[in-house]
Amino acid sequence: MNSTLIYDIAGIGIGPFNLGLAALLHPVKELKSIFFEKNDCFNWHPGMMISGTTLQVPFYADLVTLADPCSRFSFFSFLKYKNRLIRFSIYDHHFISRKLFNEYCNWVVSQLDNLQFNCEVNSIIYNQKKKCYEIHVTNDHEQTKIYAKHIACGIGTEPSVPTFCSTLLGKTVFHSSSYLYQKENLAKQNSIVVIGSGQSAAEIFFDLLQNIPGSPKQLNWITRSKGFFPMDYSKLALEMTSPDYISHFYSLPEHKKTEVLQSQNTLYKGINFSLIDRIYDKLYELAEEFGEVPVTLLTSMELRNVTQKQKKYQLDFFHSEKETECMKYADAIILATGYQNTFPDFFDPVKERICWKDNADLDIAFNYSIDANRSEIFVQNAELLTHGFNAPDLGMGPHRNAIIINSILGYEYYVTEKNVAFQQFGIQGSRL
Repeated sequence: MNSTLIYDIAGIGIGPFNLGLAALLHPVKELKSIFFEKNDCFNWHPGMMISGTTLQVPFYADLVTLADPCSRFSFFSFLKYKNRLIRFSIYDHHFISRKLFNEYCNWVVSQLDNLQFNCEVNSIIYNQKKKCYEIHVTNDHEQTKIYAKHIACGIGTEPSVPTFCSTLLGKTVFHSSSYLYQKENLAKQNSIVVIGSGQSAAEIFFDLLQNIPGSPKQLNWITRSKGFFPMDYSKLALEMTSPDYISHFYSLPEHKKTEVLQSQNTLYKGINFSLIDRIYDKLYELAEEFGEVPVTLLTSMELRNVTQKQKKYQLDFFHSEKETECMKYADAIILATGYQNTFPDFFDPVKERICWKDNADLDIAFNYSIDANRSEIFVQNAELLTHGFNAPDLGMGPHRNAIIINSILGYEYYVTEKNVAFQQFGIQGSRL
């Protein structure tokens, strides 16, 4: 870490997206980069590293391949290094385990020298004299100033928890991201409620289902959604996970984007088909062996409030179809209620350089920049409302990083694919 050098780009946060950016920057000799992470190592969603869980994208949607298939940091290169490539080809599964993905990412980390862990960014100011950003970083209680012309913010999202649950959080009420840390406490509870209907909720429900019969004595899976829907993996739907669709969505009128997103839950919020099958099969086997199974699945149930009643929790629901209120009681509540973007405080000193919409949302340009010059500060996985449902998709991370690198360089170092979809998403630019 050089405090006198002016880096071309500084990355804040080292999750999969910024790690992919660091890897794709490695062969770009024109750019000097540095990345900061406040934690002491790379560890992706450790609280959800449940045995047997897999990614929802195929193995080739790794950190680099869809931007640079010849990269030394590809998943195939990792397998070859580990002497597992032929074994993996025989294994013949597209969706790898989260554990293996985490191992692959740590292998990439071990080969990059521009990653700084245990370094927390406190504030960023614009240095008028140097014409660059001055980043104040704390490492082992020691403060350092780092200078960079561009910034890539990839700090990730934070657990989204209903406000009425915030004061109850602990060992028996917690967000799904903490599941493995609190799992031991669940064995002591007689009744558990899992809230949510996405992949995380399904993984936790299936994991808990392995202990039925036994403990817990009652397991409830409840969602406000109309059903437990699978992720749409049909090929024409997958065409929407493409640069073509991102361009189309970005061009939509602002008032249309929210409406379109609300209709696309099965494209990015659904459950793996295979996991739904495993859950049903397990329920069937339990019912066949033990008769009545102490499990309940409920849909269209919106959680309105939670209150503590002695050692139990009272959950107040509203059934959206029957339009009636009802109550449930539980010893433990797992909130698989998703994640949300938060704008970090360290950007406060440069807020005047950042573009905002009238509703106070970030005004994110097509090249993922948020500064007034549209060339200095870039964001990762913050563009759901501007670029569409592909924002959190691991598979589209290399494409976004290619655009960020090309924007900084001012020319196309990484060729981004265009016109990849057979279907046309808009009238303008039609190939008819």
